[in-house]
Amino acid sequence: MDLQSIFGLQSLTPNNLCAKFAISVNLEANIMTDAAYQTSFAVNINNGKRSSANIVLLLTQQDAQSQAYADASTCGARVFLCHLYEQGKRSHLTFSLPFNLLQEMARLQTADTKKNKSNAEELINRPLIRSHVDEIAKYLLETENYIIPPFIFNSNTPIKVFAFGTGPVKFGYAVIPANIELYVTDGQHRLKAIEKAIPERPELRDDSVTVLVVQEDDIDQIHQDFADCAKNKPIPPALLAAFDVTNVLSRLTRSISKELVIFDGRIDKISKTVAKDPSYIFTMSQLRVGMAEFLVGSSRKQVIESRSNQQKSEFKTLLDKAKTFYTQFAQINEAWQSLLQPASKTVNLDLYKLRQERIDFNSAGFIVISRVGYFIFFGNEFSEEQRNLLVEALAKLDYHRTSQLWQNSLVMDDGDGNKKIIAQMAAVDKGFKIALREVEAQTGLKLK
Repeated sequence: MDLQSIFGLQSLTPNNLCAKFAISVNLEANIMTDAAYQTSFAVNINNGKRSSANIVLLLTQQDAQSQAYADASTCGARVFLCHLYEQGKRSHLTFSLPFNLLQEMARLQTADTKKNKSNAEELINRPLIRSHVDEIAKYLLETENYIIPPFIFNSNTPIKVFAFGTGPVKFGYAVIPANIELYVTDGQHRLKAIEKAIPERPELRDDSVTVLVVQEDDIDQIHQDFADCAKNKPIPPALLAAFDVTNVLSRLTRSISKELVIFDGRIDKISKTVAKDPSYIFTMSQLRVGMAEFLVGSSRKQVIESRSNQQKSEFKTLLDKAKTFYTQFAQINEAWQSLLQPASKTVNLDLYKLRQERIDFNSAGFIVISRVGYFIFFGNEFSEEQRNLLVEALAKLDYHRTSQLWQNSLVMDDGDGNKKIIAQMAAVDKGFKIALREVEAQTGLKLK
């Protein structure tokens, strides 16, 4: 499963990471050169309110550490190492918490889908989506090298920070009172997922996460901070399929895109669509859908996830079968035979033109072919000779848009004489039934 669908964490660019790491303290601090330390309070000139931050700047790390622990000892507070820096005219504070302290200190103020329909804006958190919590918990339980994005918390209780340094990033010690309330601005689903996963995976208690505290008492600004963090540009599905190697299907797709000459150099691993590009046959996400259809007979999420454990244990076998199927298909299909040459040797091959002429060079046709391939290789116990006959029959079907075989299923006349491919799954299902019927009729073998 992938991080985009789980966390809503979109593109991992420096700007986006900075947005996620923004912890608003609303303070101004001046270094004192003639005194041991100075406590600096910022005043909001718009409303006259004093910031909830309490920053004490000292000359050395030893002074900051000594003052912090001395201050904490008087009230039973905890001391956490932190960094201080400015961004967007506000100072930001970051530190880390072990999962056990995260659960202890974090507070939720979640809108109820029934009770808070008219006043949801008065609460900090959006309604909790249980399915999203379950998905993240499943990810934590199944992924050894998991990653959890930073949490953004809000506190209207003053947090005293003993800091030192003169550069743009200062180091400090945050004194966290025992009675402080840290409300989750961004990360409530992650918090609940950790809570759910720990009983089944107790070692998670020893892991930690980055914590970002927004010291803000304006509910509108709290909501705006959350909204601003959600404005990241999503990772394109093609790029996500190329990067997410923890997902077995994505890993298989990535492997075949590099190891099979048909696809190597001909898969667009960034864009959402190949559009008019003559050099690429499919995007990475389209190849991933085709691989799902071949491996499990469906590209629906529930079906793919139900087979994920089996895929992990049979990775090499599945990859070899996929290579065999698409290679055999290309050896027989006249249009695909040119793909058996490396992309560097077929620079004049116009794949855009083929997409205009044929359905098998479009994602809808590719899904149909791949799904039939599933029933050939996994649906029944066929002999090698029988599989070869079935693949040959499939490869020899007429995949031209003008073929009567696909009319009113995968292909529709737009009224101006143009043959338009219909990519909706209902049309693909019809196309699959047609291909299945034709292959069975030509071979006398029952596929389904």
